[in-house]
Amino acid sequence: MMTIGILTIIIFGMSAFVADGAKCLNSKDVERYVVVNCAYQEFLSVPSTDILKDVETLNLEHNYIGKLFNNSFTEYPNIKNLMLSFNKVHTIEPGALGSLAELETLDLSQNAIKEVPAGLPKSLVQLKLNGNPVADMRQLETAVGLRVLQLRACDLRAYPALGIMPNLVNLDVSENVEIYDLDPAQLAVTCRLARLNVTGVTNLFRPGTPGAHCRCRRVVQWAHTYKVTVYGLGHCPDPLTGDGETDIHDDPKDEACARTPEHALAAFKECMAEWEHRNTPYWAIASGIVIVVALLLALCVCMRRRRRRRRRGNADKVQNAQSPPPSDSKVAHNDSAGNNKTEPAALLSSAA
Repeated sequence: MMTIGILTIIIFGMSAFVADGAKCLNSKDVERYVVVNCAYQEFLSVPSTDILKDVETLNLEHNYIGKLFNNSFTEYPNIKNLMLSFNKVHTIEPGALGSLAELETLDLSQNAIKEVPAGLPKSLVQLKLNGNPVADMRQLETAVGLRVLQLRACDLRAYPALGIMPNLVNLDVSENVEIYDLDPAQLAVTCRLARLNVTGVTNLFRPGTPGAHCRCRRVVQWAHTYKVTVYGLGHCPDPLTGDGETDIHDDPKDEACARTPEHALAAFKECMAEWEHRNTPYWAIASGIVIVVALLLALCVCMRRRRRRRRRGNADKVQNAQSPPPSDSKVAHNDSAGNNKTEPAALLSSAA
């Protein structure tokens, strides 16, 4: 018993020594962000010391962090990039990320997360959940600014139910071999999606699955119409069954085979309306600024024209003021001419 107690003390002592000896490296990146690198330090939780308070990029990769508490990041409100990949995170308290109002990139790859964490900040642009057994996506709705979502190798049983996400432009669901189906309605809720990665989704539109050929054609047509680049999507399966007959659900001659369903178009319109609603204030502000600038330019042009007219008027006045008056010789000549005309008349009158 004493031996076990001594070994326990030694192990705890070594753990404390490792924790106390752990060091984080502080630096600045090319964008002049304050970077703190705490990777490979065997931390069991987010450290409260040895990290600069104004840190903007915090690297906690390859540690043993299992839980994120509500106060884990309250001392570091300026974090923009948070890397927590290759830890043991299994629990994230609802307010753990709430203090990170400037967070843009969150990497939680290769952990044990079963649901998207609650309280994702609106500032979040990129979320990486690769290698997590994520099953619940409901909390994604809070990340209204999310543009990039990575769900590679998450053992997804179906294409993720994301809800209305008009800002999402890049989605990675590669290496989820259990995904077997995809429909335009599932793409419609991400109406501004530009890149979709389904590489390694080997069961997608599996040959022999009823209706696989037409569903595949609808997805291809949707991607072509709405400019979505789909990586890893091969040729649509052959509509012929094993006995050489055409599947009634996959008749290429059927007009509805590649036609986009009405509910998909409705979902697309709803998504676009949400995007316009979210961005209306910005468009209104931009329009107001454009109008004000145009009015100011017009006012400047009018003022310049008025100044030019005033200058021309003043120049004319000065020119008139500087023009010489009639010469005395001309006046004298006119007077003498007048006198010459009047003298004979005066003489005649005196003689009479």
